[in-house]
Amino acid sequence: MANPLYTFDSNAQGSAPQLSDMIGQEGSATIALDALVRSEQLMRALSGDSADFPHGLTLLLPTNDAFQKLDSLPEDLELVLKRHFIPRAVTAQEMEKGITLRSYERLATLRFTSSQGRVFVQADRRAPTEVRGAGVHAGSGTYYL
Repeated sequence: MANPLYTFDSNAQGSAPQLSDMIGQEGSATIALDALVRSEQLMRALSGDSADFPHGLTLLLPTNDAFQKLDSLPEDLELVLKRHFIPRAVTAQEMEKGITLRSYERLATLRFTSSQGRVFVQADRRAPTEVRGAGVHAGSGTYYL
C-alpha cells in the first residue's frame, strides 16, 4: 500500500496491526476517517482498547461515495458511524448466509442478505447497500467497505 493517509500509534510496540492502523490506509473513506479520529470512544475500539467489544469488532466502513450520495453530511457523524460498528466478529460467510445483528449501542438492526454472489446490508428500513470485499482483518477486528 502507498503511504497511509492517517498514522495511528497503536502498533508502536511492534504488536500485530490493529484496525485503526489498517483503516488509516483506506483512501476511499476519508470522510469517515476524519470523523473517527475525532471520537475517542471509537478510536479506542479500533485500537483494540475497549471493553465494549469483548467478542470482536466488525466495521462496515462507509466510503466517500456513500456520503456523497446524501444531500448533506449528517451533523453527528460519530452517531452515524456507531451504526456501522458491530460488537462482534462477523465473517463474510455469515453475511452471505444471511444474518441479522444489532449495531454498537443497539442503534440499528442490520440485516445481511446475498444475491447473485453479492452481499447486501439493510439498516432498519433504509435501502440495502452492497458490502464489498472479503474484509480486511487486523488484531482488533475486521472492516468491510
